[in-house]
Amino acid sequence: MIDVGLIIMAVGMLVVFAFLAIMVFSMRFMSSFILKFFPEKEEPLPVRARTAGSNDAEVAVAIAAAYTLN
Repeated sequence: MIDVGLIIMAVGMLVVFAFLAIMVFSMRFMSSFILKFFPEKEEPLPVRARTAGSNDAEVAVAIAAAYTLN
């Protein structure tokens, strides 16, 4: 009776392992296929210019206040 249970356990583990291996390989293949034929278009990020009215002083005060409370 135990030998039948061990066989069923081994078959179940092999089925799960095979399914996961097939899933991993198929996902890798689909990823490489999609990236090859439909590449992402890289757009340059806009550069934010600092203005004279930026709130650097307020940030510095908030950091100093938090630092002195600890």
